Amino acid sequence: MATREEYIDKLETQLREWNKQIDKFQDRADKQTQDVKKRLDTRMKELRKKRDEMQKKLDKIRDTSGDAFEKIRKDSETLWNDIRDGVSDVRSILQE
Repeated sequence: MATREEYIDKLETQLREWNKQIDKFQDRADKQTQDVKKRLDTRMKELRKKRDEMQKKLDKIRDTSGDAFEKIRKDSETLWNDIRDGVSDVRSILQE
């Protein structure tokens, strides 16, 4: 199991990567047909919202320890999976 500091580093690194991917997705989405853009806009809004939630979780993790850290960590794992799935969904829409 990763330490609190290792977990924070992991989240920070992944958030930076997701931010880059979201920016790239937006650039590619701007070049799509209206139908595809509409689908992408919806998914991108969801993805950005979840990314922002993850940033808030990260901020909470920085301020907590012990049992509180473990609870937030479990919550963030679910959110992590949601974001990962959202990135995958957007990627698949762009490949259609």
